[in-house]
Amino acid sequence: MHIRVYGVQADEMSTYEEAKVRYGFTFEFEAVPLSEKTAGDVKDCDALILLTNCIVNEPVAKVLASAGVKYLACRSAGSDHVDYSAVVRYGMKCCHVPAYAPEAISEHTIMLALEVLRHAKSSYQKVASGDFTLKGLKGRQLGMMTAGVLGTGRIGRVTMSLLNGFGTRVLGWDPFPNAEAARLCTYVEKETLLQTSDIIFLHCPLTEDSYHTICSDTVSKMKEGAVLINTARGGLVDLPAVLDALESGKLSGFGFDVYEHETDTIRKQVPLDDIHDPVFRALLQRDDTVYSAHVAFYTDTAILNMIEVTLDNLKEYEATGCCKNEINPQSF
Repeated sequence: MHIRVYGVQADEMSTYEEAKVRYGFTFEFEAVPLSEKTAGDVKDCDALILLTNCIVNEPVAKVLASAGVKYLACRSAGSDHVDYSAVVRYGMKCCHVPAYAPEAISEHTIMLALEVLRHAKSSYQKVASGDFTLKGLKGRQLGMMTAGVLGTGRIGRVTMSLLNGFGTRVLGWDPFPNAEAARLCTYVEKETLLQTSDIIFLHCPLTEDSYHTICSDTVSKMKEGAVLINTARGGLVDLPAVLDALESGKLSGFGFDVYEHETDTIRKQVPLDDIHDPVFRALLQRDDTVYSAHVAFYTDTAILNMIEVTLDNLKEYEATGCCKNEINPQSF
């Protein structure tokens, strides 16, 4: 199987070199993400390994299928950048990595929460300017708060376990509750969670039903001075609604690792003056907001697991034409 791999970092190349022997694959590497503009560059490839900044819509799927591509392997758990119905319509198959290192994302989630609660951004800025006073730095303790976790799957459960370690009271909501999460939280209705939580963590998948889960309506139901943390998917949050809530004081802090329109900036060097989204730019400049550029997943363990599971997925496709981590076409 010949595979085109998108977005490989220099320190990952040795893993792919080893994979040539282990799996019998051959590879070509492309730094520029897959899009309508670049899909025509794909030639003589059986499969593609995609990052989340690679877009597969109807036109791209049509071009890839005509070029002979059979398999699309998302090197991530999230896969909303792929139009699965189009993939199936053009005779291709698509898989993902449902779990690689949930601990990596959960650890980063807690870090963002602590940075917001302890005014880390302001603290670093004060020290950098030679100001060693305490003004504006009185924080809040995570262990004294009620935390609401929207989404109680693998990552949500690890986050709840970490919150339990702080002594935090944890509430959970999920359309599909599970017994493992029930041992880590108290399940409540979504509205109760919004009204009761001092800090809310988003660990939901992005679907038609969850798009803009956080919007003007849901923000209005939150506690005064609540904090919001999103390390899941950018489309879960209506950023203008959050900015309005921060400006009014309804929210006291916001930490986010993902952004709905992040393809304009992610993995690029973009001066702040060249960011055309005024809401995103305003959030970046606020002291009560902390942004990290989609790096919650980015640890040595997570990357190795992502690559290995992705390659195992493709080997399974090569051997059987099926894959246990294939995205279910019946869910389209």
